[in-house]
Amino acid sequence: MANPRNAASLTELREAMGDAKTFFLVDYQGLTAAEVGSLRKKIRGSGGRMVVAKNTLINVILKEHGADNFGDVLQGPTALVLVGDDVAAPVKAITEYIKDHPKDLPVAKGGMLQGSKVAADAFERISKLPTREQVYSQLVGVLQAPLQQLVGVLEGPQRNLVGVVQNYSEKLKEAA
Repeated sequence: MANPRNAASLTELREAMGDAKTFFLVDYQGLTAAEVGSLRKKIRGSGGRMVVAKNTLINVILKEHGADNFGDVLQGPTALVLVGDDVAAPVKAITEYIKDHPKDLPVAKGGMLQGSKVAADAFERISKLPTREQVYSQLVGVLQAPLQQLVGVLEGPQRNLVGVVQNYSEKLKEAA
């Protein structure tokens, strides 16, 4: 018979996992309870969620979602970091937390990015990507630049006409 607490944890993990295609596994060993709480808050603020559970339960949930090749990664204390639509923001939050922590914790173990398994070193590369909002603002800038140039081109003849009229009126004043 299954332990009721494990069954409850599995149910909670299923709900948290939902249909997520992107998640990361991190080793949080060495962090105090307060530090784990602070890290969770930072991740939640960036649109992600950190779930701490037994490795066997995490493994069961990952297998249910078709990610059954994480047995080697699920060694020692492991937290599951679930990512929303913006992949870079929670990873940036964790990376910033690591930089501020004296022991460089938590440590990335690997994960799944849009359905493809990634190693721990991908975590650093993902953290250097722009966030969703940054990409949108860059896109708006790229789309806006040609329009601004068009406005400049359309204003040019009118500016030139004003300059010609001004020069002509100054010439008439000098002649008079």
